[in-house]
Amino acid sequence: SDQGPVLFYPSVTYRRHKIMKISSVIVLSITALLAVKLDGVEASGGGYKLIKSKDDDDLCWGVSNVKDGARVKLVKCDDDEDEQLWDLDNGKIKNKDDDDFCIQVKAKENNGLRLRKCKNKSSQKWKYDKNNDNEWTPKKDDDLCVQHKGGGSPEKGDKLILKDCDGDDEQEWEWD
Repeated sequence: SDQGPVLFYPSVTYRRHKIMKISSVIVLSITALLAVKLDGVEASGGGYKLIKSKDDDDLCWGVSNVKDGARVKLVKCDDDEDEQLWDLDNGKIKNKDDDDFCIQVKAKENNGLRLRKCKNKSSQKWKYDKNNDNEWTPKKDDDLCVQHKGGGSPEKGDKLILKDCDGDDEQEWEWD
């Protein structure tokens, strides 16, 4: 009966070591997946931030009033204004002033971005490509990119619309 615990103890130590190794591998795998997901385009953004024009970093995405149907347009950046702060939450771009509202657009060229009550709709799913061109695209059609309606140099009041992605600065956005 004395030999039982002696033989059992190394087995427990071995199992504990093996479990710790397996746990470490699982944690590293999950960490790697999260890093890829966070570096990807539809992860949660980790807080509300301004979305600034790369052409003019004094201009940001914003709305005059957070309400159903409000147009998203370029406004003078002010990180104290909740109407200008956005978070990417499970692919949805939510507004800080009222996170029940998300940016929605039908994935078709020249369609404008509007605020709508958040629902599980494909027209409210977005991707942000931080690693390449800093483009915002509807998840449904990543050949379309958000840009200001005026084309050329952005101006305060320009509405945000979808256009075919062409890599121009007017389709690039800093999200910080």
